[in-house]
Amino acid sequence: MTITPRLVATYPIPDRDGALTYLDATEPVPRLVVRSTESLRLYELGERAELIAEFAAPSPNRWSRHWVAPDLSFAVFGAETEYVAVAPDGTRLWTQPYGTWEVSRWGSLDFSVTGGASRPAAGDSGAGGADQELRIWLRLPSGLPDSTLIVTLDAEGTVLARSMLPCGGYEQSVSLLWDENDEVAGVTVSGERGASTYYDARWESGGIVLGERLPQDPGSLLLSGRDYLGTDSRNSRCMTVDRRRRDVSWHSLPTYEVTASLRLGDFPAPGTGDCSVHNDPQLSTMSGFVDDDTAIVTLYNPYDEAAVYMFGRDRWRENSHWLADPATGALHGRIEYPMAEVDNVMPVGDGTWITEEWNAVYRWRR
Repeated sequence: MTITPRLVATYPIPDRDGALTYLDATEPVPRLVVRSTESLRLYELGERAELIAEFAAPSPNRWSRHWVAPDLSFAVFGAETEYVAVAPDGTRLWTQPYGTWEVSRWGSLDFSVTGGASRPAAGDSGAGGADQELRIWLRLPSGLPDSTLIVTLDAEGTVLARSMLPCGGYEQSVSLLWDENDEVAGVTVSGERGASTYYDARWESGGIVLGERLPQDPGSLLLSGRDYLGTDSRNSRCMTVDRRRRDVSWHSLPTYEVTASLRLGDFPAPGTGDCSVHNDPQLSTMSGFVDDDTAIVTLYNPYDEAAVYMFGRDRWRENSHWLADPATGALHGRIEYPMAEVDNVMPVGDGTWITEEWNAVYRWRR
């Protein structure tokens, strides 16, 4: 059941020591994000890794989140007590304080481009042309248990509006929804668990006006106990994993009817054959569509620190990657790489997937 993949590209990670890295497949061309104590660097992973933006950190070791403008003209950091916008040359463009609020958990920021153009893909260098206006929408603490404060700014950081929405509040994630013209169309509110709540919303008279609560999306109800893993390019099928990590399912859209599933029992028994590295496997969220006809599914061992360090047992977080058929849930086989212990994987959606090692990123194809 083993599959030997073909190596498409190798991307060395420059200045890797002490830096955190992660892969971003939300752009037309996947990116590698390298975050060190001094800077944030973005590389585009095409034929080779190309540095497309670099921003100096506003304060070393004291920023938890970041957001990059669509045209890469600045980045916003969630620093210790404030949002800080930084230009590529290190200039601080503007700040918005939030005190001791947990921006790493509840902060949010989004960009829109108004002026009649459709919503651009992030990273589109055409965003913010002469007839377009970039706006920043960020969340600040409201001081109220059941309300959410959204502040709207222009690219220079000038406050255009402060909208107090009677929804969300403490320990709730709040996100804006957009229409095809990049205008505010709704608000979604979600907690740690359970289905999201949706509201109609619009931009009116210089602020966000919250409308009626919308009927619960059938997909939200059906998937409330599952984690979403992505959608195929035709938007006809999505992939999820249950939160107990016991099965992966594929759903037809827009009904969310389950059309295929892959359960732990469909893999070889733990400790045998292609599952020889696993003692108690679970299904990982590092899974998704390689292309419309192929999915990658990751198995992992829950890391047992006490068993490893106190009792010397071999219970490391071993991973294995498998290809499967989204139409039937059938396994094609386990991927056997030329290097040992490949952990992190990101499907791109174009028939390739990317794995990350300490000093390099690799792109593969079946």
